[in-house]
Parts: sequence; structure tokens; C-alpha cells
Amino acid sequence: MLDIKVMASGSRGNCYLVGDGKSRLLLDAGISYPKIQEGCQWQAADVDGCLITHCHKDHSLSVNELSRRGVKVYGPPDLQRQGLLAIPIKPMQKVPLGTFDATPFKAVHDVECYGYHIRSLVTGETLIYLTDSAEVCYTFKNIDYWLIEANHSVEILDRKVAEGLDPTRANRTIATHMGLEKLEKYFSGLDCSMAREIYLIHLSDDNSDEEEFKRRIQRVTGAAVTVA
Repeated sequence: MLDIKVMASGSRGNCYLVGDGKSRLLLDAGISYPKIQEGCQWQAADVDGCLITHCHKDHSLSVNELSRRGVKVYGPPDLQRQGLLAIPIKPMQKVPLGTFDATPFKAVHDVECYGYHIRSLVTGETLIYLTDSAEVCYTFKNIDYWLIEANHSVEILDRKVAEGLDPTRANRTIATHMGLEKLEKYFSGLDCSMAREIYLIHLSDDNSDEEEFKRRIQRVTGAAVTVA
């Protein structure tokens, strides 16, 4: 089984560690290098690679430090244009990382952004990592693990707007991040019988309800759900 460790999730930083007993991957690096080191038991420089979704600092803060320490960091070409020391990759370009294969796919955000389909050659298991995306643009089959954004609820945002929240801010959130309602609809049309666990990530502090999100995604998928 894959070992998945949540180091940070949310607007203040995002970083996850995935291992299959042979290799370890970092998914995003949006926290300080010392915190990544601690989460990797002081062996961050020995990970087999790091996959970055996009250039925003809460996902890319430690890219240059990791690269300088010999970690191969991959992500959209926009990372390089922003002065980050990352190897540019294209959508659907498979990247070998130790005993993992990772395939990027397009996400829907306000900058160039990828999600990743990850497969372990050791366990044969698969994982989807998708955050900061308003949509899931692909249908994935036989996925064992999901690390997927459930940032907000449109119902909560509508209530906040009625209470005085700037509608422009609410609309930007809906246009750039995955809402519960969209995720629920996506999963309801998907065969999730293979799913071992679903991690709901990047929840908004103000516009989400952890227990409600967990209950509703468990109901439509039948899978174990963890809220990061």
C-alpha cells in the first residue's frame, strides 16, 4: 500500500509525501524547506522527485531550495518563466521517478496548472493528485487513492455574499478552485469501487464544512474519506 503523508494543506501551504516502500515523492513544495525536512525525517534531499502543480507560493515556495540540494523538481513550463528551478514537462508526458511513473494533465486555474496521475511500479497502485482546479477535465478509472481539492461550498459562498462578501471574490473562488458540489457530481458519475481512500485537500478556512464535506463524499463514493 502507498504511504501518504500530509505535511500541509490549504492557502498557507501545500505539501504531501507519497511512498511505496522503495521510492518517495513530494507533491508540491509550498512550505519552508526546514518543515519539508522535518516531514521527510530529515532526508528531503533523498526523495526521488518533486511534482509541482503551479507557480503560486503556497505550492512552490521551496522549489529552488530543493533543486539546489539535488532534488529533481518537475512542473509546468510557467515555473521556469517565474524564475523557479524546475524541469518543464508537458501534459501527458510520462515522467519516471524512481519506482513511480507520473503523468501530468491540465487543470483549470488562473495560471498554468497541472494535476498528476501517479502509478507505483512496486504496488501497482494509482493515485490522482489534483488541487487548485475548478474542474476535473478527465475521467479516471481504477484509481486507488485520490488527493483532490474540495475548497468551498457554493451554498456557503452564496450565504457569505448575502452577508456582505464581495461577489467578485466569491466568483473568483468558484472559477479557480474545486467546490464540493462539482466534486460530488464528478464522483457520482464515476466507478469508485477501487478507491482505498480519498483525501479532501485545500479546504477553505471560511467557506467549507469539514464534517459535511466528508459525509457527502463518502455517501457518493462508498470510500474511506480523510479531510486534510
